[in-house]
Amino acid sequence: MKRAKVIVHMYVSVDGKFKGQEGSPALGEYYAKSLFDLSNANANGSTTLIEAAAPQKPDLSSYTGEGIEYEDWIPDIKADTWVVALDRKGKVGWESPYWTYGPIKMRVVEVVTKQAPKAYLEFLRAKQIPYIVAGEDEFDLEEILIKVKKYFKIDPLVVSGGAITNGLFLNAGLVDEISLVVTPNVSGDNNIRSAFDTMGQINHDKFAFKSATKAPDGGVHLIFERK
Repeated sequence: MKRAKVIVHMYVSVDGKFKGQEGSPALGEYYAKSLFDLSNANANGSTTLIEAAAPQKPDLSSYTGEGIEYEDWIPDIKADTWVVALDRKGKVGWESPYWTYGPIKMRVVEVVTKQAPKAYLEFLRAKQIPYIVAGEDEFDLEEILIKVKKYFKIDPLVVSGGAITNGLFLNAGLVDEISLVVTPNVSGDNNIRSAFDTMGQINHDKFAFKSATKAPDGGVHLIFERK
């Protein structure tokens, strides 16, 4: 397959609510470890990354974007693990080219569209953060998957939120497996999204049961694969 395989990996409550990790620390550690058992790369949307990794806005005051074109910038950088930032408008204010998630230190790869300011691309270059330009206003998801495999040998790619990001890949027919670490509790909170938000679009992809693993503190790890 020319593109990277996609595994959506989420931590949910019994009723499928995103952020079930308010439960057990041991189960949360299991979720993080199982992510890196599935892949060496984790993709997140900008909202998730701003909340978890880089809450500050990018300081672009020193950058003009002069001479920058909307082209991929792939310096010769090697890493064992990667975080792929799906940052359509260039909003994540990285202070470092790394994000540490649990015990794992991941190298950042930014993915933007042509909505991102050229000054932001210059900012990324100054931080030594490679970036991919994929799409005019919205992401070309298949192009992203082809390029992360081509440039960084990422395959499969774990996509772990947020719910809208997961829904985009599902709507595009690009989800190959779904991996759910389920906490033994019910959220019941209608203000919390489920693992997938398809923005009202009905999805007809069919998935088949692949495996179930007993996890800590009464949790279970379920994997389904696309038929």
